[in-house]
Order: sequence, then structure tokens, then C-alpha cells
Amino acid sequence: MQLKFKLLAIGILILVLTIALMMINGLVSERQSLQHEVQQEIARSSSGPQQIIGPFLVAKFKREVLETTADGKAQRLVTRYSYKNLLPKKYNFNGNLDTQYRALGIYKALLYQASNDIQGEFIVPPNWAEKEDATLMNIVMVTAISDVRGIQNGLALTLNDKAFELLPSTGNKRFKNGVHSAIDPQWLTQQHKLKFKLTLNLLGMESLDIAPIGQETTVNLAASWPHPSFIGNYLPIESTIDENSFTAHWQTTFFATNMAKKMNSCITSAVCDDIYHSVLGVSLVDPVNQYLKTDRAIKYAELFILLILFGFMAFEIFKGYSVHPVQYTLVGVAMALFYLLLLSLSEHIDFNTAYIIASVSCAAVLGIYISGVLGEIKHGLLFSAGVLVLYAILFGLLAAEDFALLMGSIFVFALVGTVMIVTRHVDWYQLGKSKASDESTEIAQCD
Repeated sequence: MQLKFKLLAIGILILVLTIALMMINGLVSERQSLQHEVQQEIARSSSGPQQIIGPFLVAKFKREVLETTADGKAQRLVTRYSYKNLLPKKYNFNGNLDTQYRALGIYKALLYQASNDIQGEFIVPPNWAEKEDATLMNIVMVTAISDVRGIQNGLALTLNDKAFELLPSTGNKRFKNGVHSAIDPQWLTQQHKLKFKLTLNLLGMESLDIAPIGQETTVNLAASWPHPSFIGNYLPIESTIDENSFTAHWQTTFFATNMAKKMNSCITSAVCDDIYHSVLGVSLVDPVNQYLKTDRAIKYAELFILLILFGFMAFEIFKGYSVHPVQYTLVGVAMALFYLLLLSLSEHIDFNTAYIIASVSCAAVLGIYISGVLGEIKHGLLFSAGVLVLYAILFGLLAAEDFALLMGSIFVFALVGTVMIVTRHVDWYQLGKSKASDESTEIAQCD
């Protein structure tokens, strides 16, 4: 077969393999979606991502107002409610997260058990519990928690060393989920400084957000997890990450957060989105997500298959072997099946182990096949070694994360440069003619 026709056949083969890789990539997305559904199922049966807002004080007032009806013919007495809120002057949050996996079938989700100690101080203004032309109904200390199913034993609140009972719900319609404690107004008016301590043990998944509600807010988080992603509107001023854990430290003030205005808008006008978005916290990233790594590996698949096929062609062209397009097809299919094998194995064993098994298996099969096709064991061994080197480079790219693009660009550039330098004296026109002439001679000899 002439070189140009063989190149055309290889081009068609690459197009077919590209379609096959797209189907494998679609399977990766499907399995990843299924994993997400299982994680949501685990969250529904335990607890999801957590967000903590509080504690803070809310006073509720009522006022009787005489209003005229719409038709103007009568008047009626209507009860109107209004609110005041008081945020801490000092707010110190200390959380320690202990991580664990919870499995459902072959899928698993990363959960954490957070031991949180929240301390601070309120400065209660004179006559704060009073409002002109209105009657005080109650005062509650509110702590909003996004998923109350995660609340564990040991929940406790003290104010000026006095224990207070914590009740379900927030006691305020602005925040749906959480806990609250009723505060005696007479007792509160006698307190100028109100020191609080809240012990909150919380089960959660993936992330923990804290609203910096204090005039001066300090947050310290530590976790037995070495892959944090700091999220929210405020980054930590200091963080330490090692092989097994991390610690992070935040400091903010009202000048940076404008939290007093945001909370007032929330309590009085029910505009609370700014509160929910003005948070800081951490997301626990799972770097061993086999679907993300397999998806990243497939992005390099076409390049690697192209390299293998043209390496196969190099044996044929420069060593004078005759290789049929069917044999090219089998080599290409074996390379594509590597990614399917990697995906299926990584769902049951560690990704690195799955990668080693898949790459060694693929290289061994290709080596045995090439030895038979070319008739020499050394060529099969050389080909297998080359395949293993490519898989090793791919593994390095997958592990690099932040430097993957840089390393990939350097690798491709070095590869193209090497091919250009090695083949700079090759006469491709003459090579094609020589190949066609050799095939014509073989046909003539057969006749």
C-alpha cells in the first residue's frame, strides 16, 4: 500500500478512535453524575454543607396601628411587628474538623465532624430593649445553621457564665434553620457586657462557611485534611498546610464586612442574600477523584494515540516492514481501551494502583503483539518501553495539577522539536516512491 493511502487510512482510524474516546468520556461524565447523586443521597441521610451565622440578639416588638380600609369607609386596628438586632463586638470562632469517608455502594462522600467553640462579647446599649410606641414581645439569641440534622450532642450556651437552654428553630422567620435561646429582658437590661460561649458539634459534608458577624471577628480552623480550598469573600491571613492537615486563621472587622448594615437589612426588610454571601470558610477538596483524573487523562488521549501509531509507522518505514491497516487498528483500539480499563479499575481500587495495572497491561499486550507483527522480540520490548514512558509522562501530568499545562506544553514542544530534528534530512517524497516501488517489485516477483 502506498504511503499516502496508508496515511489516509491512519487518519480515518484516528477519527474513529476520537469518536470512541468521546464515548468513553461520556461514560466518565455519566459515572461522575451518578457519584454526585449518591453523594446527595448520603447528604440527605446525614448532613450537607454547613453554614453558621451567629449567635446574635434579636428583639421583637409589636405596635397597634389604626388603619383605614381601602374603600375609606372604615377603620381597623392592625398589629405591626418590628425588630432590632445586636451583633457581637467580639466574635471568636475556633473549629476543629475531623474528616471521614462514608460509602454507599462503590461510591463514597467526604464528611467531617466539626468541634466548634464560639466565644465573644456583646455590648448592650442602654434602652436597647425599648422602642418608642411599641411593646417588647421577646428577645432571642439566634444561631442560624444551614443543616440542623448535623447538630450532635454537647450543644451548650452560656451568657456571663449562666447556662441557657437552646431550642429548635431560630425563633425568627428570616432564618429558616438553626437554634435559639429565649433571653429574659429584665436580666438583659442589667448586663452591660454580655460574654457568650457556644459549644457546637456539627456533622457536615464538603464545606464549612462562617459569617463574620462581629465588629472584630477572628476565625481559626484546623482539619485532618491536607487539601483545603479557602472559599468566601475573605481569604485567611495565615494558613499552614502539611501532608496530613491544615490550619487557617482569619481576621475581619465591620469596616471590611459592613455586616451591621447587611444584618439590619435582613432583619427589617427580609433582604438576606448579602448575609449568606458574606462568609468565609473552607471546602475540603478530594484530590483522589478518579473521574476528574480520568477525564484529564482523556484530554491527552488523541496526542498519545497519535504518537503510538506514528511510532508504529516509523518501524514500518525505516525498518522496511509491511504493516496492514488492520494491525494499526488493533494497536489504536488497545490504546483507547486503556482509558476504559483505567476508569473501571479506579472505581474499585486506588487510582494510582489502577493506573499502574492499566498501563502495564496495555504496554504488555502491545509489546507481545508488535513482537509477532514485526517478527522480533526486541522491537516488541522497545515498543513496550516507549509506551510505558508515555504513560509515565501522562501520570506526571495528572499529578502536577497546578503545573500540568506548563509541563504538557514543554513535553509537546520537546517532542515536536525532537521529531523535526531527527527527520530533518528525510526525503519524504522519495520515501513514498521507494515504498511504492518495493511493493511493485514484490507483485512482479509473485507473478
